[in-house]
Amino acid sequence: MSVKSVAKMIDNRLCLSTSAMCDVLDVHRNTLAQWVKLGMPKCANGWYPLKECLAWVQDYKGASSNQAPEREEKMTLAQQKLYYEAKLKEQQTEAATLKNAIAKGEYIKRDDVVAELQRFFTTLKRSMSGFSRKIAMEVAPFVEPEQVRIIEQNIADTTNAVLLQLSVRGVYDAREK
Repeated sequence: MSVKSVAKMIDNRLCLSTSAMCDVLDVHRNTLAQWVKLGMPKCANGWYPLKECLAWVQDYKGASSNQAPEREEKMTLAQQKLYYEAKLKEQQTEAATLKNAIAKGEYIKRDDVVAELQRFFTTLKRSMSGFSRKIAMEVAPFVEPEQVRIIEQNIADTTNAVLLQLSVRGVYDAREK
C-alpha cells in the first residue's frame, strides 16, 4: 500500500484513510463510523485528520471512563449521555448488590439491632450495679465493717461513673486521682 493511499494533506492537516485510522486507533470500521456520528472530526469522505481525531478519541474515552464533572461543559451531548448512563448503571449495580446482601441475611434490620443492644445494656447495667455488693461481701471477713461500706461505695461510684461516661460519650476515660 502506498503512502499516498494511506495519508494525505487536506487543508494543511495530515489526514489518514479509513483503514489507516482504524489501524492507528485499533478499532473496527463500524466503531469508526459510530464515532463519526458522535462527533469525531472528518475532513472528507474516507479521510480523517490525525491530530484532531486522536484528541477527540482521548476526550471521548475520558468521558466514558468516569470523567470528572468539572469537564462536563466540554463534553458533547452524546458524551454527557454516556457518562450519566454509566453513573446510573453503577448506582443500579450498587443497589442490586445491597438488595442481594439483605436477602442473604448479611444485614440486620436497624430496629432489631437497637432492641438487642438496649436489652444487652440493661442487663450489663444490672450486672455491674450488683458488682460492688458482691465484692464487698467477699472482702467483709478480712476488713472492718466501716471499711467494707467504703469499698462498696467506691466501687459503686466508679461503676456508675463508667456507665454514665459510656452512655453520654461512648468512651470511658479512667482518670487518675
